[in-house]
Amino acid sequence: MLSHRSAALALVVILVLISIPAAAGDTEATLEGLFTANGETVELPYVYIWLEEKGFYDEADPTWTLLFVEHPVEERDLGDPLWDTAYIELGVTQTAEFSDNPQSDEPEIQIYSQSIRFSADQGGNISGGSYPTIEISEAGPERFTGRVYHEVTQEMFDDSFHYEFDFSAPLSDPNAPIGDPLPAGGGEPGAAYLAWCNAVLSGDIDKIKGLVPDEQAAMLDDPEIQAAFKEDLEFMQAMTPADVVIVGGSTDGEIAILDVTGTMEGEAVKGEVTLTKMGDKWINTGEAWE
Repeated sequence: MLSHRSAALALVVILVLISIPAAAGDTEATLEGLFTANGETVELPYVYIWLEEKGFYDEADPTWTLLFVEHPVEERDLGDPLWDTAYIELGVTQTAEFSDNPQSDEPEIQIYSQSIRFSADQGGNISGGSYPTIEISEAGPERFTGRVYHEVTQEMFDDSFHYEFDFSAPLSDPNAPIGDPLPAGGGEPGAAYLAWCNAVLSGDIDKIKGLVPDEQAAMLDDPEIQAAFKEDLEFMQAMTPADVVIVGGSTDGEIAILDVTGTMEGEAVKGEVTLTKMGDKWINTGEAWE
């Protein structure tokens, strides 16, 4: 649900010049601009941009996400939902669709989505509305530089907002390795994940107990907990891939990221699996599938 707040519509303008460490390397991002929401200044001092795997109108169109945000975001977390911060997130694409110049077939850089959250405690975000103007002077492959702005204050429901930013930021990579590349098959983390998938799909509680931390294994010795776990096992099996192939990955020694393919209910899937070293075991602590 959107947070509908009544507030004075007069703009409180602040101009801030910021130089911040980028998400990767020693390159710096620069940001100059303002954002006001319901007459209050909202400071968004961090800027990130990253290339999406597929285009919006056409999968071949170069497409990026541009994020202005209140708090820094780890590079590998870019693209994940933001729950505890104010932000402006814009979808940017280079396409010939909906060109401002109907006489030209040349692709142009355009905004195709806008999502705004005014504060960390806002119950939801504002999406859509009139998109801002974007002017780009440099579009990669290593850096993105330009200006994005609304010419007039925007009003949606009971809310009003206005922003304009001049920015320059290195291209981030949410899929960047976290450390050293893993060997073919994923090494020890890969073997641990394959064993986990096989154990879950087999439904063998003893095998599963051998692959979780000792305190969790001890809990599964409790008949009531084991009975509840068995009820959940069918759902776990539906969410666990078969025919798993580990196609890549990296590790910093404590966390490992695996790039995997497999099948779920007969359909091909690919995903990213996070494993965390706990004692002498690599434990599956997160999965994302598409």
